[in-house]
Amino acid sequence: MKPLDLSGVRVGAFVRAVSARVTVSQSEPPQRYTEADLLEDMLLAERHAMSESDAAVLRATNGIGTARTRSEAIVDLLRNGSLARMTTSKDGTRRAEVVLTASGSRLEGALPAELKSVGLTAKWEMLCRQIELGELAPEHFRAVIRKFVTAVVGDVRRRKNLAASATAPVQTGQNEYSVMPKGVRETK
Repeated sequence: MKPLDLSGVRVGAFVRAVSARVTVSQSEPPQRYTEADLLEDMLLAERHAMSESDAAVLRATNGIGTARTRSEAIVDLLRNGSLARMTTSKDGTRRAEVVLTASGSRLEGALPAELKSVGLTAKWEMLCRQIELGELAPEHFRAVIRKFVTAVVGDVRRRKNLAASATAPVQTGQNEYSVMPKGVRETK
Protein backbone atom coordinates (compact mmCIF):
# COMPACT_ATOMS: atom_id res chain seq x y z
CA MET A 1 0.00 0.00 0.00
CA LYS A 2 1.47 3.34 -0.99
CA PRO A 3 1.55 6.23 1.52
CA LEU A 4 -1.32 8.70 1.34
CA ASP A 5 -0.70 12.35 0.54
CA LEU A 6 -2.35 14.19 3.42
CA SER A 7 -0.91 17.63 2.64
CA GLY A 8 -4.30 18.93 1.50
CA VAL A 9 -6.13 17.85 4.67
CA ARG A 10 -6.73 20.63 7.19
CA VAL A 11 -7.74 20.47 10.85
CA GLY A 12 -11.53 20.25 11.15
CA ALA A 13 -12.01 19.06 7.56
CA PHE A 14 -14.37 16.18 6.83
CA VAL A 15 -12.91 13.25 4.91
CA ARG A 16 -14.49 10.10 3.54
CA ALA A 17 -13.15 6.76 4.72
CA VAL A 18 -12.31 4.31 1.98
CA SER A 19 -12.14 1.32 4.30
CA ALA A 20 -11.82 0.47 7.97
CA ARG A 21 -11.05 -2.59 10.04
CA VAL A 22 -11.45 -3.29 13.75
CA THR A 23 -8.79 -5.37 15.41
CA VAL A 24 -9.79 -6.88 18.74
CA SER A 25 -6.91 -7.30 21.14
CA GLN A 26 -6.14 -7.05 24.81
CA SER A 27 -3.33 -4.88 26.09
CA GLU A 28 -0.92 -5.97 28.78
CA PRO A 29 -0.50 -3.85 31.89
CA PRO A 30 2.93 -2.27 32.21
CA GLN A 31 5.50 -4.32 34.04
CA ARG A 32 6.32 -3.40 37.62
CA TYR A 33 9.57 -1.64 38.36
CA THR A 34 12.77 -3.50 39.03
CA GLU A 35 15.54 -1.95 41.10
CA ALA A 36 17.36 -1.26 37.82
CA ASP A 37 14.27 0.58 36.50
CA LEU A 38 14.19 2.75 39.64
CA LEU A 39 17.89 3.53 39.31
CA GLU A 40 17.38 4.48 35.66
CA ASP A 41 14.44 6.76 36.52
CA MET A 42 16.53 8.46 39.19
CA LEU A 43 19.38 8.93 36.71
CA LEU A 44 17.04 10.20 33.97
CA ALA A 45 14.71 12.09 36.32
CA GLU A 46 14.31 14.92 33.79
CA ARG A 47 11.73 12.73 32.02
CA HIS A 48 9.40 13.38 34.96
CA ALA A 49 10.00 17.14 35.28
CA MET A 50 7.01 19.45 34.90
CA SER A 51 9.07 22.31 33.47
CA GLU A 52 11.95 22.62 31.05
CA SER A 53 14.02 24.52 33.62
CA ASP A 54 13.70 21.65 36.14
CA ALA A 55 14.53 19.15 33.39
CA ALA A 56 17.61 21.16 32.45
CA VAL A 57 18.85 21.18 36.06
CA LEU A 58 18.31 17.43 36.38
CA ARG A 59 20.19 16.82 33.12
CA ALA A 60 23.06 19.01 34.30
CA THR A 61 23.28 17.21 37.65
CA ASN A 62 22.87 13.72 36.14
CA GLY A 63 19.50 13.12 37.77
CA ILE A 64 18.68 12.63 41.41
CA GLY A 65 21.55 11.92 43.76
CA THR A 66 24.79 10.15 42.88
CA ALA A 67 25.43 6.58 41.73
CA ARG A 68 26.08 5.59 45.36
CA THR A 69 23.19 7.48 46.98
CA ARG A 70 20.61 6.28 44.42
CA SER A 71 21.10 2.63 45.32
CA GLU A 72 21.26 3.50 49.04
CA ALA A 73 17.90 5.27 48.74
CA ILE A 74 16.29 2.14 47.29
CA VAL A 75 17.86 -0.05 49.98
CA ASP A 76 16.53 2.35 52.64
CA LEU A 77 13.00 2.13 51.19
CA LEU A 78 13.25 -1.68 51.23
CA ARG A 79 14.64 -1.68 54.78
CA ASN A 80 11.94 0.65 56.18
CA GLY A 81 9.17 -1.39 54.56
CA SER A 82 7.99 1.21 52.02
CA LEU A 83 9.03 -1.11 49.17
CA ALA A 84 9.23 -4.90 48.97
CA ARG A 85 10.94 -7.25 46.54
CA MET A 86 8.74 -9.68 44.64
CA THR A 87 9.80 -12.36 42.17
CA THR A 88 7.48 -13.04 39.25
CA SER A 89 7.65 -15.53 36.45
CA LYS A 90 6.19 -15.13 32.98
CA ASP A 91 6.87 -17.41 30.00
CA GLY A 92 9.66 -19.10 31.96
CA THR A 93 11.43 -15.80 32.69
CA ARG A 94 11.93 -14.87 36.33
CA ARG A 95 11.89 -11.19 37.21
CA ALA A 96 12.76 -9.49 40.51
CA GLU A 97 10.37 -6.56 40.93
CA VAL A 98 9.86 -3.94 43.61
CA VAL A 99 6.38 -3.06 44.78
CA LEU A 100 4.97 -0.33 46.99
CA THR A 101 3.79 -1.78 50.30
CA ALA A 102 0.67 -0.70 52.17
CA SER A 103 2.77 1.37 54.58
CA GLY A 104 4.67 2.87 51.63
CA SER A 105 1.37 3.79 50.03
CA ARG A 106 0.13 5.43 53.26
CA LEU A 107 3.37 7.40 53.52
CA GLU A 108 3.19 8.46 49.85
CA GLY A 109 -0.41 9.57 50.33
CA ALA A 110 0.45 11.51 53.46
CA LEU A 111 3.33 13.47 51.93
CA PRO A 112 2.61 16.92 50.55
CA ALA A 113 2.90 17.23 46.77
CA GLU A 114 5.89 19.54 47.18
CA LEU A 115 7.94 16.76 48.77
CA LYS A 116 7.15 14.36 45.92
CA SER A 117 8.04 16.85 43.20
CA VAL A 118 10.99 16.13 40.95
CA GLY A 119 11.09 19.92 40.53
CA LEU A 120 11.94 20.36 44.21
CA THR A 121 14.63 17.72 43.82
CA ALA A 122 16.00 19.63 40.82
CA LYS A 123 16.25 22.81 42.89
CA TRP A 124 18.03 21.00 45.73
CA GLU A 125 20.37 19.28 43.26
CA MET A 126 21.16 22.70 41.76
CA LEU A 127 22.02 24.08 45.22
CA CYS A 128 24.22 21.05 45.94
CA ARG A 129 26.02 21.56 42.62
CA GLN A 130 26.63 25.21 43.54
CA ILE A 131 28.12 24.09 46.87
CA GLU A 132 30.32 21.59 45.02
CA LEU A 133 31.57 24.35 42.72
CA GLY A 134 32.21 26.69 45.66
CA GLU A 135 29.53 29.12 44.49
CA LEU A 136 27.31 28.65 47.56
CA ALA A 137 28.03 28.20 51.24
CA PRO A 138 26.62 25.00 52.81
CA GLU A 139 25.06 27.16 55.53
CA HIS A 140 22.87 28.83 52.88
CA PHE A 141 21.65 25.41 51.70
CA ARG A 142 20.81 24.40 55.27
CA ALA A 143 18.91 27.69 55.74
CA VAL A 144 16.89 27.05 52.56
CA ILE A 145 16.05 23.50 53.68
CA ARG A 146 15.17 24.66 57.21
CA LYS A 147 12.84 27.37 55.84
CA PHE A 148 11.15 24.89 53.50
CA VAL A 149 10.66 22.25 56.21
CA THR A 150 9.30 24.87 58.61
CA ALA A 151 6.76 25.99 55.99
CA VAL A 152 5.66 22.42 55.18
CA VAL A 153 5.31 21.47 58.86
CA GLY A 154 3.35 24.67 59.51
CA ASP A 155 1.05 23.88 56.59
CA VAL A 156 0.50 20.33 57.86
CA ARG A 157 -0.34 21.63 61.32
CA ARG A 158 -2.77 24.22 59.90
CA ARG A 159 -4.54 21.57 57.84
CA LYS A 160 -4.64 19.21 60.81
CA ASN A 161 -6.15 21.92 63.04
CA LEU A 162 -8.69 22.85 60.37
CA ALA A 163 -9.69 19.22 59.97
CA ALA A 164 -10.04 18.76 63.72
CA SER A 165 -12.15 21.89 64.18
CA ALA A 166 -14.48 21.31 61.23
CA THR A 167 -17.62 19.23 61.58
CA ALA A 168 -17.17 17.85 58.07
CA PRO A 169 -13.91 16.51 56.65
CA VAL A 170 -11.78 19.09 54.87
CA GLN A 171 -11.45 18.41 51.15
CA THR A 172 -7.79 18.93 50.31
CA GLY A 173 -7.52 16.80 47.19
CA GLN A 174 -5.68 13.63 46.38
CA ASN A 175 -2.47 14.64 48.14
CA GLU A 176 -4.01 15.23 51.57
CA TYR A 177 -1.33 15.13 54.21
CA SER A 178 -3.16 16.24 57.31
CA VAL A 179 -3.38 12.60 58.45
CA MET A 180 -0.08 11.22 59.63
CA PRO A 181 0.61 7.65 58.44
CA LYS A 182 0.75 4.81 60.95
CA GLY A 183 4.13 4.69 62.67
CA VAL A 184 4.99 8.37 61.99
CA ARG A 185 4.88 10.63 65.03
CA GLU A 186 4.69 14.38 64.93
CA THR A 187 7.18 16.14 67.19
CA LYS A 188 6.61 19.53 68.78
